[in-house]
Amino acid sequence: MAAFQNHEDILEAAFNDPNNTTIVFEPSNVNQVIKSRHYDADPDLHYSKTQLWDMEVKKAHNPAKYLRHLLRPGSLQVFNVQKNGPTETFVRVTDQGTWLDHSKYNTVIEQVFLDYEKEKAFFIGVPEVDGPDGRKIVAGTQQPLFHVEHSVTGTEDEPLNVWRVVHLDKDEDGKLKEAFKKLTDSPYLREFNEVYIREDLGKKLERM
Repeated sequence: MAAFQNHEDILEAAFNDPNNTTIVFEPSNVNQVIKSRHYDADPDLHYSKTQLWDMEVKKAHNPAKYLRHLLRPGSLQVFNVQKNGPTETFVRVTDQGTWLDHSKYNTVIEQVFLDYEKEKAFFIGVPEVDGPDGRKIVAGTQQPLFHVEHSVTGTEDEPLNVWRVVHLDKDEDGKLKEAFKKLTDSPYLREFNEVYIREDLGKKLERM
């Protein structure tokens, strides 16, 4: 499957399809969360918008580091990298723990689009792709395909982390929404932000 450029259009169309299940998180003011009673952090820790986008780019390329709590070790493949001005596309293949049970791995194939000007990242789930060696890679069937947007908004000093997901499935039994409610109700940053703060910025950040 060749890289394509209409990632955002595909995601928006999926969001507008009533047969799909959408999850939209409230934009996270990362510095407010860091300064809350839920963390013990270095007093000088302040997460800038530049750093937040840097995290998103690094996470897109290397989820084995930033999403290691979800990925099967050694499963990451990144290929078909194409850069065009302020945008970049590539294919990302991983074995990820399913939303309902992180101990059950499912092969996820994503067409990734990074917009460095708008600071938006799109991940479009696809059923199959030709690998770098020409062999076909097929997505797992443990859960529905899904598309994701990770973006950065707000100001340089008070950035907001944006995350929304659409599953190509009606979720008749409500289990997907139930699983995501645990994430939306969490008072903490997502784990990938914690990894970046501790390991890239070298700052103390401990959950209370």
